[in-house]
Amino acid sequence: MHSFELRPNSSLTPRAAVFFYGSLAALVLGVALGCAALGLWPILPFAGLELAVLYWAVKWVMHRAEAREYIRVDDASVLIEKCASDRRGGTSRNAYAFARRWTRLELCPGRPAHWPSRLVLSSQGRSVEIGAFLTDGERLGLKDRLAEVLADDARRSNGTLERN
Repeated sequence: MHSFELRPNSSLTPRAAVFFYGSLAALVLGVALGCAALGLWPILPFAGLELAVLYWAVKWVMHRAEAREYIRVDDASVLIEKCASDRRGGTSRNAYAFARRWTRLELCPGRPAHWPSRLVLSSQGRSVEIGAFLTDGERLGLKDRLAEVLADDARRSNGTLERN
């Protein structure tokens, strides 16, 4: 059995996110309060709006960083489980099971050409995209490794694997 765990690259830890937001909030509020003290009070609502948008953006980045995809390939099946945190703090899970023998792997180019490619596993009329958060290079590497695993398992199930 072969197992893969996919997750987005995230260099922003929760502690670093708090520090980042706190330091920018202090800077923005310091400038806004200084301007308000000089009589430029209309800056305060815009500073608040800026901080609200920044807070939303940091929360969104942290939320997206929690996504996980698990792929398990055994002799009979390919199992894919996609996990993502939902807005209420829980986790949503979607599971897909394909018969390994009929599973096909396809790297679809982006349309238009400068958009990211898509890595799709399909079997018997059903398909699922995997690794959407990976870079094109990482997606290509995953495709090559999965193709190797699927081909190795196919040779083993056909009895054509040589023993040394």
